[in-house]
Amino acid sequence: MATIRRDIGAGHHFIFDDSLVSQPNEDMFTPHFWHLENKVTGQAKGRGTTIFIEHEHQHWVLRHYIRGGLVGKLLSDQYVFLGVERSRPFEEFRLLAHMRDKGLRVPAPVAARIHRRGVIYRGDLITQTIPNSHDLHRMLCEKPLNESDWQNVGKALAEMHNCQVYHHDANIRNIMMDDKRDIWLIDFDRCHFRSGDKWKKENLARLLRSLHKEKAKNPVFHWQIEQWQSCIDGYNAVSNTAV
Repeated sequence: MATIRRDIGAGHHFIFDDSLVSQPNEDMFTPHFWHLENKVTGQAKGRGTTIFIEHEHQHWVLRHYIRGGLVGKLLSDQYVFLGVERSRPFEEFRLLAHMRDKGLRVPAPVAARIHRRGVIYRGDLITQTIPNSHDLHRMLCEKPLNESDWQNVGKALAEMHNCQVYHHDANIRNIMMDDKRDIWLIDFDRCHFRSGDKWKKENLARLLRSLHKEKAKNPVFHWQIEQWQSCIDGYNAVSNTAV
């Protein structure tokens, strides 16, 4: 992977993997463009709308950065510009690239862009899809995971923590499993490198809280608290810092 940054003036800044994209432009970050090209294969609604694209035998996910909470109701997709490299799309792109280099199962970053006007910017990120995968929330609503699966969830989190990466929202919806039962971690917006070890236990606690929350919300959710120990066992098996 060769990461290239390109600044083309008028507040437009791109970063991309030149093995996947030869020349990024504004159009490729616009859902309307992909709809006109008839290359949208699906979409997912969350804080904003994420679209899935098939382009030149590649499968991509395009996400526009949207604020959440009360601030989001006022500013929507606007962020204060503190420098190109400190923008959320650029930070997430570089973090994903670093983790991929370390062998972690996270989405491959394709390209990111920001468009700055004065002290405000908006941004987008394109990543490769994770083939034949579903998030664990969907899977647990259908059937239980086995002990080995939960151990692999713990191992995936430990490998991320071994790289000193803090996940801002380590919940069950941001963990994927593919058809080989490999575990992937997604959604690294607002995630960052963090020194020390004390925060790692809280990151795991965030996942446990999300499991309890979904268990209470969903009439069918195949998870029991007794299975949490398998996750911790997997974590401790590869972690630099046992919990």
